[in-house]
Amino acid sequence: MPSLDRDTLNRDMLSMYTKWRDQYITTDGAEPGEVRVRASDSNYKDGAPSEGVGFAMLLSVYMASPDTSGRSDFDGLFRYYMRNLSPGYNFMGWKVDKEGNNIDPYAAPDGDFDAATSLLMAHKQWGSTGAINYLDEAKKIIRDAMEHLIYKPSYIVKTSQSSSTAVISSYEIPAWFELYKDATGEDRWDKVTDAGYRMFDHFYNLNPSTGLVPYKWVLSSSGAPTYTGTSGPDSNSTSYGFDPSRLPWRVAQDFLWNGTENSPLAHDLPDRNVKWFMSKINDNPDTALGTYNIDGTARATFTSPRNMTGPMAVGAMVDASNQDSLDLLYGYLRKQEPMSDWPGGYYQDAVMIMSMLVLTGNMPNFYDSAPYPTSTMPAPLPVTDTTAPAQPLNVRVTGTTLNTINLAWTAAADDQGPVMYEIRRDGKLFNVTPTLATKLEFLDPGTSYSITVTARDAAGNKMASEPVTGSTMVDTAAPAKTTGIIAQARTLSSVTLKWNKPADNDSINELSYDVFRNGVKVNAGPVYFPSDYKVENLPSGTAQSFTIVATDKSGNRSTSEVFTTSTTSTDVTAPSRPSYLEAGRTTTDTIPLKWTASIDDDPNGSITYDVFNGDTQLNVQPVAGTSFNVTNLHAQTEVSLRVVAKDAAGNTRSSYIYDTSTKKLKGN
Repeated sequence: MPSLDRDTLNRDMLSMYTKWRDQYITTDGAEPGEVRVRASDSNYKDGAPSEGVGFAMLLSVYMASPDTSGRSDFDGLFRYYMRNLSPGYNFMGWKVDKEGNNIDPYAAPDGDFDAATSLLMAHKQWGSTGAINYLDEAKKIIRDAMEHLIYKPSYIVKTSQSSSTAVISSYEIPAWFELYKDATGEDRWDKVTDAGYRMFDHFYNLNPSTGLVPYKWVLSSSGAPTYTGTSGPDSNSTSYGFDPSRLPWRVAQDFLWNGTENSPLAHDLPDRNVKWFMSKINDNPDTALGTYNIDGTARATFTSPRNMTGPMAVGAMVDASNQDSLDLLYGYLRKQEPMSDWPGGYYQDAVMIMSMLVLTGNMPNFYDSAPYPTSTMPAPLPVTDTTAPAQPLNVRVTGTTLNTINLAWTAAADDQGPVMYEIRRDGKLFNVTPTLATKLEFLDPGTSYSITVTARDAAGNKMASEPVTGSTMVDTAAPAKTTGIIAQARTLSSVTLKWNKPADNDSINELSYDVFRNGVKVNAGPVYFPSDYKVENLPSGTAQSFTIVATDKSGNRSTSEVFTTSTTSTDVTAPSRPSYLEAGRTTTDTIPLKWTASIDDDPNGSITYDVFNGDTQLNVQPVAGTSFNVTNLHAQTEVSLRVVAKDAAGNTRSSYIYDTSTKKLKGN
């Protein structure tokens, strides 16, 4: 722990959390009863990524107390999470825009892992007999994660349910996986933990002076992990930057909770990381670069101190030899204030405050302690400064575009020193800055906003400016025509369309799409994701003509050229994947296996199943139902089972591998 008393650490955390919540938690773009994260950076454009919702759920459940609105926030965040599930799954689509539209429905597993862990903590905090059954909801996410977000047989975490080889290293969160095993009784989470540490071990030895782990890499064609950076899907396979900067925290969290029970690397990896980091920054975290190569050499020219420093400070906690480093890094962090105008501000601030939660002792071992804020909060420090700063004057708009308003003002004097400025847009906090100018971004075209600038001193005294009105430019230009339309899949009765996102002069707000078949619109509501749009209930073997109409935020529209394709005349489509393989009451020689039925595109067809252990088929006759007893096994025998669905036309699809074992003989 940092060398400060407990009350000071808790005041630091509560102060940062309160400011973070004011800036990043909002009801804009949420339904009644929901709240969401406002991710104010160029990637998310004031939208809500699943990673941000997961971070916020962890923060709200660990900081929950009557003083912090934690449970209300938590339930609102979870309702938002549930409304934006990836279709057909119990995990959230990765990217939701600022209006609340799911614009990338594929999962980013780190956010879902954080959500599941926060739900387990909510169950511990509040029980599961209220409006939300936290434990059941956690188990749903965990079950779907094991089924759809873990590669088999390597047990490395996928980048999404649709990925086939890509890996993002920071999705490995061993402390969480230990909880999932205990919550569900699913031993395969041990395999996920072990796989992550095998990957960490490779990079730990590849660059012994740093131990840094890169952003991305790939699995080999056989399904076994391959760790060489040169085989990565892009240049980030040798890059340590925004995304993997979380790893010293994620791995150190396992050590702080479980010691070296899962791997010696729970200690050694973050310890090596932080010793390298301290050699690079020369006692000044502000010099931490945004990206390094995994050999420790500089890669970027810009700095990114918050998300780099926070996890490294947590990493320093694993070894007493790092105490001076820990105190220096924490001394830097406790002086920071959430400010969205940093490069990558939302992400830097999110990783920083998650690190602060651990550093201040407010994310204790899940099994041993309740979160601190449920007990007595520290007494407030005596207030010696009660004089507000002067009013900011000459607040003025200095420039506008379709999506931005530039603002400037004259400095506000204060009797105790420099002040911070809070910028509010229509009464809601938009940004905090120490400078005399800011840019309001991610705005709607042709819209007027009421803007105020409030000077705030170190004691929290405030003085607001008079409001000014700023208006963005009007957008009258239609998007380009949609191109690249293809039939991504065709069956007897459906066509799945995909198209390229057309260019538009409004680069912030997302386009919506309408799909027309033979001149008649087929979608009930706007489509926001230009992939995997399935048009169903079509006659087999018939030509179909489609057009795509793209509409921007201002209502300007463009229509694509006609795209013609057809449904198939014969069944060439495999059934859906048999899913959720599960062993019933296992004995020393028998494993009763069951699974969820597959679905076929031919409504009049039938599906049968074959069961395999490795490559050996176990059933003599096709299995008509969704269960099968695997018999004639030896005690304590490991098996790798899979189920293959076959339709009447002979098309097949295999389940994922299900690893399990028979029981031990009594007395052994």
